[in-house]
Amino acid sequence: MTTLEFIKKYRKKKYISFLILAILLISGAIIVNKCLISYDENTNNPTVINSIEDFNNAMANNDYIEMEISDYIDLGSVTTERNGSTISETFYIGINLNDKMLVVSIKDDEYHNLVSKINSKYLLRGTLCNITNNLRDTLEELLEDAISAEELNELMYDNFLSCETPIDALTSKILLLIFLFIMSCVFLYVLRKNSRSMRKLKKQHGSDFRMFCERVDAEMKAPTALKKGAITVTQNYIVANSPCTFFVMPINELMWIYRGVTRYYRIIEKSNITFVFSNKAKYQITSINKRNINDLIEYFSQEDQKCIVGFSEELNKMYRKQPDTLIQKWKSNDNQ
Repeated sequence: MTTLEFIKKYRKKKYISFLILAILLISGAIIVNKCLISYDENTNNPTVINSIEDFNNAMANNDYIEMEISDYIDLGSVTTERNGSTISETFYIGINLNDKMLVVSIKDDEYHNLVSKINSKYLLRGTLCNITNNLRDTLEELLEDAISAEELNELMYDNFLSCETPIDALTSKILLLIFLFIMSCVFLYVLRKNSRSMRKLKKQHGSDFRMFCERVDAEMKAPTALKKGAITVTQNYIVANSPCTFFVMPINELMWIYRGVTRYYRIIEKSNITFVFSNKAKYQITSINKRNINDLIEYFSQEDQKCIVGFSEELNKMYRKQPDTLIQKWKSNDNQ
């Protein structure tokens, strides 16, 4: 039996979503494994610095290290503020290591512990990192009255020690893991939502589902069909088959359509279009360009179309709190 075109597209996007989800889950599992191994090594087997050779090897590998110090130079501190309130303060010290200075960044509480250990040795733990241009500029500013920038660059190593606990050393991996978890949840939600839409169609049409699909497929291939990106408007149906949203709804059940803007992190703006149907289902499509959205709005604004076009806060509030009232309003407009 031949698979229909729109079913093929639905399955293709479903398989792609499953593949991406599998990649996300496998990547997450790999990162979790690396985090556990790194945490165990950082806690129980850090690279101990007893000689300049140990330091050079650790510096080449950006290792998590442990070193004991008895003397240091206070280089100053940098305060981070927000809305006039201090959020954090980072202290910098210098350690003499083979006639060169190793810069160490220490958090507030760790620094006060270090200061309290006067005339005794103190154990530092952290990760060796490359000195960035921003950190170099900060150190030059802190020491501008004591030493020139050129002398400072000659004196200090290109790496610095960032004092942190074994779990803090995994921050970047943990953040990546959180991102992968969020993306996995998004893809699971999309797969579940689209599968539910397909199940509803099968349940609604029962044994006539194949006949229904053939009818939809024929209308989608007709020259009169309006194809705008992931959305196809046929004589009797609206078909959406985007990466995130799938539905097939009768056009005469379209109650309200409007365009909007989705904002990501308050920086990126992306146009979207929303369809609201008389069964109270609401679908928002973001994977569509602005021109296609404008064409769809223009199409549904024609006199022969019975839906409400354009966003209003009144309608939105009515849909959220009194959807039946909105349905009656749409039906009354339809009968006029």
